[in-house]
Amino acid sequence: MATARVCCAFLCSAYAFLVCMLPGAYATIAVTVGPNKQALKGAESVVLPCQYTSDDAAPTVRWWKEPDIPGQQRARVYHVTNGQAFTGYDGRTEIVDQASLKLLNLGMQDEGTYVCSVEKDADYEEGSVRLEILVAPNPPSISSYNPPLEADNKRQVVARCTSEGGKPEATLSWYNGSQLISGGLGDDDDDQGGTLIQDRDDGTFNIISDLIVALSRYDQGQQYFCQVDHPALDQPQKEFIQMEVLYPPAEPLVQSSGAGSSDPVDQVTVTTSAVTTREGDTVTLTCSADSNPPAELTWTRASGGDSLPNNSVTDDTSLTLTNLGRTDSGDYTCTARNVINGNPYESSKNATVNVLYAPVILQPPSPSLEVQAKQPLNVLCTADGNPPPKVVWQKDGDSKPLPNPLQFNSVDYSVEGTYKCVASSSDPSFSEAMATTMVDVKGAPSVQVKPQDSLAAIMGDTATIECTILSDPSAQNIYWTYTDDNGQNQTVSSGNGGYSVAEEDIADGKRKSTLTINNVNSGHLKVYNCIAENNMGTSSQAISVLEHEVIGDGLERNAGPPSSVAIVIVLLVLILIAVGLGAGVWFAKKKGFLKGLSGGSKSNGNVQKDQQKQSMNAIPDHDEDFDANHVDAAV
Repeated sequence: MATARVCCAFLCSAYAFLVCMLPGAYATIAVTVGPNKQALKGAESVVLPCQYTSDDAAPTVRWWKEPDIPGQQRARVYHVTNGQAFTGYDGRTEIVDQASLKLLNLGMQDEGTYVCSVEKDADYEEGSVRLEILVAPNPPSISSYNPPLEADNKRQVVARCTSEGGKPEATLSWYNGSQLISGGLGDDDDDQGGTLIQDRDDGTFNIISDLIVALSRYDQGQQYFCQVDHPALDQPQKEFIQMEVLYPPAEPLVQSSGAGSSDPVDQVTVTTSAVTTREGDTVTLTCSADSNPPAELTWTRASGGDSLPNNSVTDDTSLTLTNLGRTDSGDYTCTARNVINGNPYESSKNATVNVLYAPVILQPPSPSLEVQAKQPLNVLCTADGNPPPKVVWQKDGDSKPLPNPLQFNSVDYSVEGTYKCVASSSDPSFSEAMATTMVDVKGAPSVQVKPQDSLAAIMGDTATIECTILSDPSAQNIYWTYTDDNGQNQTVSSGNGGYSVAEEDIADGKRKSTLTINNVNSGHLKVYNCIAENNMGTSSQAISVLEHEVIGDGLERNAGPPSSVAIVIVLLVLILIAVGLGAGVWFAKKKGFLKGLSGGSKSNGNVQKDQQKQSMNAIPDHDEDFDANHVDAAV
């Protein structure tokens, strides 16, 4: 058995060798096919490319079609043997361009894989190419769109788009204007939807896509379209719908326009919901609200009740206020209402009217105010205006403003006078408002002596003391007293003891009493009191008359405490200077500075000690007759 197999193998190898040695045994065939082709159903023809190279000028060319079901035999498409063509396609095929297959009058049955084979004797090569038959889909159609739709911001199926009969499957897309919308039917986890594909008996497909969106007011009037894309179409096909959406009123838009009474033609429109105007002007507030169906608009007053003022006129959208007054300032409300599917909706917006007017005094002070001396005073002046005015007080003859309210913790006669309350606006076109009040201070007399405290009188000369009295009611009695050597008060008698007293009325209701001491002597050096009385009390002020001495060279000294004080001050200054000099000398000696300067000479050291001693002896001793004025003059 083994011997038979060996013999057979040998014989086969020998046969193969003999075949190879025959003429033409080295001839080869190379086949090139493709590319794959697409053609429309019903097209006139399509060419499936096939080229070959061969040493034999006349090989056999055949075309086959692979079975749709694996395992079945190939179908003969075109077969040429000895120059005679055989085909199962009834004249719908022909060979062109060497070995390419041309198919005519294409139908759905022509789709498949075709095999081009070239052979000559024992040499054989083949290649396959795919033919796809395209079927253009029908134009898209939109259904299930039932306007109007409510804008509830919830996702809903708005419309359905269908394209039938395409092959391969068409692509459906929804657009809002130029914006691609992700959406469709039956697909993703994010509830965006997808595409439904239906197989048809003829091998084509129906494509269905739903438009799923959350509609808003901004979709009203928008153009949506469904677009079909397919390789059998030269350009996409589209179907359009115009969106009709119902939505509640948005917040109204309020615009203001105003005209001054002086120039009613000159109107200005502002885009804000607030308008500033003046008394006597006219203002118009216009309201609009975006809604579908259109909203009904109404105007009410937001402050002071719902009723509008008598000077108002309204129409469908606007509110006009004529001859404006300050009471017309405030907020006015525009309300927009509509009904959608039986449900009422409304929205509102306020507009502010700000009426400017000049300052006015609301509560003027009393024309005259009587206040007791040493009592507090508080006077409030109330004013109104828009812008709110600044209120100050001014006293006649004094430009310095005083704050409001006018306040004094304890009044005196200097407070008495006429005060003016002034209310001024930050708007320079408005004039000021004013009100006046007279402050009348009542009380015991106010006494002021000139000079104050003391008078230095030269012996033998004349001394004069003035006493000014303010009093309301007027002082009934003005007189002078002094304290005698026994400590008793004595009344100065004019014409006696060298005294004379004179009274006179001076400006601003004041009265002056002048005490003159003629030929001053030591008996006149006393404490004097100016006393004024009225029915509300008694007031006085004291003054000391001291001796004023001339001590030579035109220098003078005052008797009494002032000279003693000056002497003490001068002595203290001199002592401090001496102590400072002594400390400096001690420090210099301690550090050896003096020794260095003297070269260590003992005699020089003695000289320095003598100089220091002389310096210390130069400080004067305290002397009760030391003349401070003389020291001042010397300095």
